[in-house]
Amino acid sequence: MRAILTVVASALALAACDSGGAKAGGFEAEIRRTAFGVPHIKAKDMGGIGYGYGYASAQDNLCEIADRLLTVAGERAKFLGPGEGDANIASDLYHRRMIASGRVEELLAGPATSVDTPTAEAKALAEGYAAGFNRYLREAKGKITDPRCKDAAWVREISSLDFWRHMYVGQTVDGFFATTTGAAPPGPDHAALAPDLVPEDASGMGSNAYAFGREMTKGGKGVLLGNPHYPWDGVNRFYRTHFIIPGDINIVGISYIGMPMIRIGHNETLAWSNTVSTARRFGYYELTLNPDDPTQYRYEGEWVPMETEEVMVEVKRGDEVTAGGRTLYSTRWGPVIESESLPWTKEKAYALRTMETGLRDPDQYMAVWRAKTVRDMKTALASRQSFRFNATAVDSTGEALYGDMGLIPNVSAALAEKCSISDFAKEQWEKTRFPVLDGSRAECDWATDADSSAPGAVGAAGGPHQFRTDYVMQSNDSYWLTNMFAPITGLSPIFGDEATPRSLRTRAAHEQVERRMAGTDGFGEPKFDLESLKQVMLSNRHYGGELVRDDLVAACRASGKAKLAPACDALANWDLKVNLDSRGAHLFHMFAEAGGIKFADKFDPANAVHTPAKLDTGNPAVLGALETAVDKLAELNIPLDAQLGDVQAETRNGVRIPIHGGAGPEGVFNVISVQNETLEPEKGWTSIRHGASWIYVVEFTDEGPKSQGFLTYSQSTDPSSPHYSDQTELYSKKGWDDLLFRDEDVEEATISRTVISEFNNKDTGQASATWTTISE
Repeated sequence: MRAILTVVASALALAACDSGGAKAGGFEAEIRRTAFGVPHIKAKDMGGIGYGYGYASAQDNLCEIADRLLTVAGERAKFLGPGEGDANIASDLYHRRMIASGRVEELLAGPATSVDTPTAEAKALAEGYAAGFNRYLREAKGKITDPRCKDAAWVREISSLDFWRHMYVGQTVDGFFATTTGAAPPGPDHAALAPDLVPEDASGMGSNAYAFGREMTKGGKGVLLGNPHYPWDGVNRFYRTHFIIPGDINIVGISYIGMPMIRIGHNETLAWSNTVSTARRFGYYELTLNPDDPTQYRYEGEWVPMETEEVMVEVKRGDEVTAGGRTLYSTRWGPVIESESLPWTKEKAYALRTMETGLRDPDQYMAVWRAKTVRDMKTALASRQSFRFNATAVDSTGEALYGDMGLIPNVSAALAEKCSISDFAKEQWEKTRFPVLDGSRAECDWATDADSSAPGAVGAAGGPHQFRTDYVMQSNDSYWLTNMFAPITGLSPIFGDEATPRSLRTRAAHEQVERRMAGTDGFGEPKFDLESLKQVMLSNRHYGGELVRDDLVAACRASGKAKLAPACDALANWDLKVNLDSRGAHLFHMFAEAGGIKFADKFDPANAVHTPAKLDTGNPAVLGALETAVDKLAELNIPLDAQLGDVQAETRNGVRIPIHGGAGPEGVFNVISVQNETLEPEKGWTSIRHGASWIYVVEFTDEGPKSQGFLTYSQSTDPSSPHYSDQTELYSKKGWDDLLFRDEDVEEATISRTVISEFNNKDTGQASATWTTISE
């Protein structure tokens, strides 16, 4: 029996309703919650979708969203102090500079014919989102339980402009903050340089995606796995949701918290996922400076003054808030930056150039939501080019798509060769594929193709892409081997490398396809369907261990070292998996982390999936790494043959939830990266850094799509929420949740229903708001 509660939001609202005044310009949404707190939002238009999403997401993640908007407002230092290493000041300077530029307002007011101008639908989505967030915030006033922002002065109502500013900077790498706001001409008071922008090794991050076409599926239609690997905490967390506009869209999947756009998901006939791309999405210009003035740079034979901006921020120190400013510098190419490897000297400086995605995302994603086939999706991606990831997709006809068709700097190998003038620039292009071009010549500008949607971008047709009816996959290596039978070749290094060794995780992904198609993986008859793909995803094989464990044990025993004897036995008894009951998996992880996986054989481009494969037991670093692992575990008083679930966990509200999975660089497909700073004696790792986040599988059938999935770190960031750890426990148990795509299935599974609306009264200009809640 359902109890129905109808409440009027305020006396003002009641008066407005009783007056019989006409309604105008407002929002309506129905929010049905199912298991694990997933909101299914139904509305008649995009404004209503934004409204319902804003309300629901604030219920689950109010403090997280408010914290992000504090960042976008450029007021972190004002409320929270300077931060470690003045990080909040750098962030505020960056965002205050963006606000002062008026660029977001300029884009919003642009011509309707421009791909950079949001459509009326996109603007309605943003306005509805702000209204929904504010609606919940007013209701929650004085009732916030999350200690992160309880009673915090910085939790406040927002506008649609705040959303658009958040959208605008969402494309920005956090590392830009310090490098662009700390740059200063050389002098006696020159501050310490910021760390380099891009870490040398980001191999622990990434994602997996499979799209299987009709040749490789049991039902002859499409099957997809989406498995992005994102941080378990912070600004890039995902949020499960479902958008329904009857007769228009039905899309289920995930958004970023605080962003009303489903970025990975499926509709009736199309499913897709995103993975981090190897393409370089920004570059640098090397500036030759005037010997008499380091704020002037040469361009086309003349000295050009850098543009300067005085940016002010407020900083809280103790009980006082004081204002301070900094002069920021920019050039025709972009802002002047400075880091350890890109110093500003009397002779040289560097400018950062990025591709401005701007405010394109909402319209880009709405076009994808409405796509019916992968061919439609490619057309949608080409129109705005705002995808900042690899797209891996499949449709109900059984055709699959891989494509990296975002805004990529149009730097060919020929342009890089012509315009990389210093040894440093040449080395960067050769080793990192980042262009560092001569900023003194107009001919070194990035090229523009006929089908480029922005100046300086590679046209959509020029990016790597392929349609297949067997499969495509991505595990964060370059485009070259997304299909082992049909390598993609002949592109600029800006997109990635070709005919080079693949990561162990990429090799494992292809090898899993081989085993499944041969029916030798233990998951039933050959080919893929929903159930077999679920089993592949969580089989927790350790491919690196499969390749080298036996040789490692043989070398360990042959060494005759008594110290290593227990490790030899622990590894010999390991089941070569990273399940909760796998014993010795943590020992192998520490061995690999210490650099123990050294191969003796060479990579063969003609056999890229299976080479190299033989452990170099003659290399002293191999047993040296094992000794390091043994010593570390002894120091921590952790048994060498402990079960993985006893030493790898996520702690929520003081409760340890055992977590399966392992390190991607070691060849584990189900990636879990632990926080080494949480490695405790006798307990092991007590917190997860990043890895498997959203995992979902889709199979298209004659009856429509079937889909299941889960969000590993759960739906809410509020420790007091019942949905703070429930999906984490589900993941721990290898459980799956039905995504409930069909409206009737959502209705059957509904646990609570909230119907909200607010309208402006034409007669009074005042807003009225009501809601109805239905609970089981």
